[in-house]
Amino acid sequence: MTSSGGERCRQSVARSFGRRFRDQGNETDGTRSGAAFGPLTAYWVSGDPQIARRTPPVGRRPPNRLKLCMQIDGEATVRQNGHPVHILPGQMALYDTRHPYDLRFDRRWSCIVLAFPHGALSLPDNVLRQAMRQAHSFCEGPGAVLADFVAAAMEQRTSVGTSAGRLGEAGLHLIAGALGTTGQDGEEALADAQRLQVLGYIREHLADPVLTHDRVAAVHRMAPRSLHRLFEREPHTVTEYIRMRRLESIHRDLADPMLSHLSIARVASRWCFTSPAHLTRAFQARYGVSPSTVRRTGSPGTS
Repeated sequence: MTSSGGERCRQSVARSFGRRFRDQGNETDGTRSGAAFGPLTAYWVSGDPQIARRTPPVGRRPPNRLKLCMQIDGEATVRQNGHPVHILPGQMALYDTRHPYDLRFDRRWSCIVLAFPHGALSLPDNVLRQAMRQAHSFCEGPGAVLADFVAAAMEQRTSVGTSAGRLGEAGLHLIAGALGTTGQDGEEALADAQRLQVLGYIREHLADPVLTHDRVAAVHRMAPRSLHRLFEREPHTVTEYIRMRRLESIHRDLADPMLSHLSIARVASRWCFTSPAHLTRAFQARYGVSPSTVRRTGSPGTS
């Protein structure tokens, strides 16, 4: 981006976000406000120069979440796994809360931080690793679409009501669109493209009871062993990914007041879980709570 383009970007960011959030407070020791949109949580954060350091948690499981820092004012540097990424106003950077990281702010700053489960973007692990190695613009292209969505969602956060979860799902798709280009070429880029195609097919056919590893392989004209090799370095196999996405769909529907007229069994069957005992075990293992607890309280559990 040229210097004039960068200045236009900063002015656009100030107009888009500043008018919405500068009334959040101006205390010198930092301010924070946030809103939850189903699986996606957004925070407006500001403060004075500081270093925020996350170290490995002792005696407890680390949070399984990714965070996307969208820099509004000031500059920041996020360092993870020994690799620093410098973030200017109008840029954003992705980092993984499962691993230690430092966030450095050298002067007065403000940013929006989006937090979401690690597997929520439906992007191959290699694409996520590449995305974490550089800053991304939210002044142009898919990033600008994401920025407009975030600004509007935060402004309307008190009035979205039962639509919050669906807005969060939309936001995750926009994040994936903004980060889902690796900039690679050659065989690895081809493999990433194949993985994206497979994951997209799975998302579109989650409610199909015949959706299995072998079915996905056949649709994509691959041998089952070839599909297994394609995902052998990913955190989940195809079968695990299908189960995880179906559980997420059940969780979302159980927490949705608009679907409260459907029984738990009916919701589960929509996503191909026909055994109540199997559902309860799998759901409890993933979220730490039972399906009935989510239906009763809307509790998100822990993923």
